[in-house]
Amino acid sequence: VCQQWSEPSHILFNNMMAADDFANLVHIVLMLATGAVLLVSVPYVKRENLNFGEYDALILFSCFGMMALVSALDLIVLFVALEIMSIAVYVLVGFRRTDQSSNEAALKYFVLGSAASAIMLFGTAFLYGVTGSLNISAIGEILAQAPAHNPLLIFSIILIVVGFLFKVAVVPFHMWMPDVYEGAPTTVTAFMTTGVKLAAFAAFVRVFEKLSVVSS
Repeated sequence: VCQQWSEPSHILFNNMMAADDFANLVHIVLMLATGAVLLVSVPYVKRENLNFGEYDALILFSCFGMMALVSALDLIVLFVALEIMSIAVYVLVGFRRTDQSSNEAALKYFVLGSAASAIMLFGTAFLYGVTGSLNISAIGEILAQAPAHNPLLIFSIILIVVGFLFKVAVVPFHMWMPDVYEGAPTTVTAFMTTGVKLAAFAAFVRVFEKLSVVSS
């Protein structure tokens, strides 16, 4: 990633992902956060008897989803990356298998997170119906020529925004956060408050920077 810093931006996989300075910067921060969480997890998982091999695998799997999420230029790629990140975190929240509060937190996060993902996917389907494209840049160009008062367009963008706001835990979509953070293992809570928040916010910025032509 560091070697690509001075290179020009690249569009990869048939305009589905971007390798640019913004993505590289967020990738570096995500990898540093993931590495820090893995380091502090070593004594914690031993003390809590959670020293299972899948713990590290789930952390790395979620980090991969975060990095793909930040680079996504296609709404389907964005959704798949979001779910790769989220499903691994659902499991990590309930990693203390014999702890009732951890199990409750995992179930609550899974149900509410699945609902938020469904809302975002619903908005994506409506946006595709309006524009006929799933590429974020192409959608931005189409919306620049489309009437901004189209109710279906406004509704679809609202649904996508709601999905993102839930992932970032912005008021009033933050009610799940205290119970989940309390029930999750401490290192997982640290991972969620750094990596998950950063990746979701960075994806939000990329998507709506491309779609900002709607308000112009």
